[in-house]
Amino acid sequence: MANYYECLGVARDAAASEIRQAYRKLAKRYHPDVNGGDPQAAARFKDVVEAYETLSDEGKRAAYDEKLARESFASREQAGNEKAGANGRQAAGNAAAQANPFDPGRVKEHFEQFFGMPPKGKGDAGKAGGSNAKSRNPLDTTDIFNHYFGKRSK
Repeated sequence: MANYYECLGVARDAAASEIRQAYRKLAKRYHPDVNGGDPQAAARFKDVVEAYETLSDEGKRAAYDEKLARESFASREQAGNEKAGANGRQAAGNAAAQANPFDPGRVKEHFEQFFGMPPKGKGDAGKAGGSNAKSRNPLDTTDIFNHYFGKRSK
């Protein structure tokens, strides 16, 4: 599949005005009337027109971007399998994990990595008030909360 962004010479996050400007420039350069029937210029002109038609329509562009992302992911996964040789399955799993680092099965592990403490479950409700609470939670914001909102007592 041709990369329409490369064909027009724009970035993937290019605005519609940039795409239109690049199209006009290339269409003028490769138009068959300007190039006297040169078959290479005519082929290049067709590619430029096709790229512009796809990227100028928001719906077509979104579908194209999704297809391009799937294709690049598949090629990265295939390259990982070829590079790994006998460990192809493990490399494919690693490539998939790198492409989508969040795994719902590892929520607790992600929580601990982000917050630096294990999540509190239903059975852990009474354990938070002990002397070990400060050492387990490096992000204790109790003092800040009390300073700004004041400690309310009945």
